Amino acid sequence: MLRAQREECPQFSGAVKERIEKEARWLVNDSLQEQVASRSSAFGRLIAIEQCHILQSNLLSEQVTEEQGPFFVDDHVPLKSRVGRYEETWMMVVAPAEATGKMPDANILEITNHKWTLLHRDKAGSTRVLAAGTY
Repeated sequence: MLRAQREECPQFSGAVKERIEKEARWLVNDSLQEQVASRSSAFGRLIAIEQCHILQSNLLSEQVTEEQGPFFVDDHVPLKSRVGRYEETWMMVVAPAEATGKMPDANILEITNHKWTLLHRDKAGSTRVLAAGTY
């Protein structure tokens, strides 16, 4: 299903692709999704969805800095998401869509131009790094 979604995504080249690579390199980079998916299937799915969705949304504009992401299912758990950016740092957050749902181990993903970090934030607000990498 994700492959079919990806084929329907807009494809860019030339000046437009250069602008996207400058402002949100992760949108046009396949290795990020693969690396993150090996550590968190929820964020692997969310990246695949958002690589297409963000190109069709207003998140690349200066006026919009965050929006509700998609609802999706991962490991039989319905999840909701939120996606945002501040300058060149992108953040994705997932949480159970239902109050009784299980919180994924990784519930925050931070993406910069060359690095990604998977984090877990607990109810008390403590955050710990689960995995990190470069792409």
